[in-house]
Amino acid sequence: MVLTVTDDGPGLNAEEIAQATTRFWRAARQAGTTGTGLGLAIAEQLLAGRGGRLELEPARPRGLRARALVPRPAADGGAS
Repeated sequence: MVLTVTDDGPGLNAEEIAQATTRFWRAARQAGTTGTGLGLAIAEQLLAGRGGRLELEPARPRGLRARALVPRPAADGGAS
């Protein structure tokens, strides 16, 4: 299963995307805004714990696209 969320904010460049799931990391231009820098790190760990993954990429013309890929449960209730 895939869940995609796209925003229209300032987005992240390739270097920032590589760091975006690091706990407490915030883009330098986000200094002074609210938040802890934990959201994407938590999402990545929750997905990994279920055998899934988080993909981040720039949205066009601006913003960020986050895609959560989650394996479907097997008929016996285990991950497939």
